[in-house]
Amino acid sequence: WTAITWVPAVVFFVDHGFSYALISGRSMQPTFNPDSNQLKKDIVLLNKWGITNHTFNRGDVVTLTSPIDPKCLITKRIIALPGDEVKPLRGKESVKVPEGHCWVEGDEAFHSRDSNSFGTVPIGLIRAKVSYVLWPPSRIGPV
Repeated sequence: WTAITWVPAVVFFVDHGFSYALISGRSMQPTFNPDSNQLKKDIVLLNKWGITNHTFNRGDVVTLTSPIDPKCLITKRIIALPGDEVKPLRGKESVKVPEGHCWVEGDEAFHSRDSNSFGTVPIGLIRAKVSYVLWPPSRIGPV
């Protein structure tokens, strides 16, 4: 019964502290999954505690709920924050990022569905900051 008393603490830790995720796809190459072999996937540490104050920096890698498919969690890099202007890759006119939103992109532009496709995203969709690569061992380290 002693172990059962830890269950609420563990659930809280995973929901609000740290957890891990398997990164699939090519949109964040070469940061994640640099080998084109789709069988090899990176495992990363997610810092959920780091988003509680909604303080983000340009360049942060985050996981967020996809604005076009709420059942899907995506991993992208923050390119612009509220008040910034961004020139979309496939657009002619700059976009000003509104308050409470950000602009996210994959590191591999040709294989990424990101703000260039769906526009700015609400900061409230961000679920965690990606802090470390945990696997493969040859690439363990901070993001």
